[in-house]
Amino acid sequence: MMKCLDLHKKKRPDLSLRLPSYAPLSIVIRFTVISLMAILILHFIVLVTKLPTHVNKIPAFIYIVVIIAFNVGVEVQIVLDNILEKFLPVPTKLKLRLFLQIFVSFLFLILSHRVIMYFLEPKLILENSRPAVILGMALGLIFVQVVANSLTMARITRKWLNSQEEIAEMKQEKLEMDYNSLQDQLNPHFLFNNLSVLKSLIIYNPEVAVGFTENFTDVYRYVLQSKNKRLVKLKEEFDFMKAYYALHKERLGDGLLLEYDIAKEELDKEIAPLTVQLLIENAIKHNIASKETPLKLRVVVGNNYLVVINNLNLRTASYSTKTGLRNLVRRYEMLTDNKVVIQYDEEIFEVKVPLL
Repeated sequence: MMKCLDLHKKKRPDLSLRLPSYAPLSIVIRFTVISLMAILILHFIVLVTKLPTHVNKIPAFIYIVVIIAFNVGVEVQIVLDNILEKFLPVPTKLKLRLFLQIFVSFLFLILSHRVIMYFLEPKLILENSRPAVILGMALGLIFVQVVANSLTMARITRKWLNSQEEIAEMKQEKLEMDYNSLQDQLNPHFLFNNLSVLKSLIIYNPEVAVGFTENFTDVYRYVLQSKNKRLVKLKEEFDFMKAYYALHKERLGDGLLLEYDIAKEELDKEIAPLTVQLLIENAIKHNIASKETPLKLRVVVGNNYLVVINNLNLRTASYSTKTGLRNLVRRYEMLTDNKVVIQYDEEIFEVKVPLL
């Protein structure tokens, strides 16, 4: 059974992003507070006006109508906020988001007022007290809408502030990862190995040395050209992969095998540059690659993912901080909501990277 390695950054919980919620306790508290508010407003209106002579006390159904209207007004705001958060997330569409929430709030306020007045007239309203009742109930509904909007506005404000913090962090992380990525690719160990191979080829096999030099040049050209790019075409990454693999193949011979299956129609999709290089390098670094126990790499594309699979034959002295994979995961978190999936068992190691 394959295990899943989760290197995604855990997001810290934030109360303001979870409010208002549909947890049972939150619903009970919300209903109780709004209902008490509705009752107080209704009693205040009766207090400052006169009941008709045939009415001794406020009928129960009036309480029910006002309580339901006020609570529905709050819940509509919460539902609207959740729907808009899905289609118009903050801060991307902040202006349109606020306009729609205020507009719908205003429409629902008018509708709620008309419904309540329909039940109050003429049972609780005398002609001379009608303006005071209308104004009192309108102010009550406005107050309830303000309370409802304050909950959603608190979440919107906090989410916007969090987004600004995340954007600042991402910019800093991107600068660091660009630098680290370039350093990793141009590290002296990799350079020394390839120059040693090139020197031997020049002496013993000049014709092969020419092809090796071309691949060597292509690899470093691609590294330098992609330094400031967020995305590249899969075709570019695929061509780079073949040149990069050829360098290792010349050094490891039958100890390194590569299969790939990438349809032509997939080549126009995009990927973060040097993704495949990191995964191939990671496999070579941590596994034995010899003629007796070859390292087998397989690169395929399916379901909008690039999948790199290698068999496991771990080096006994291999030590991993998972820094390379963690940086890859964080890099894709900046680019897409689709996650990098890392799975493994006793025989294979598999990394699925989303195509963009």
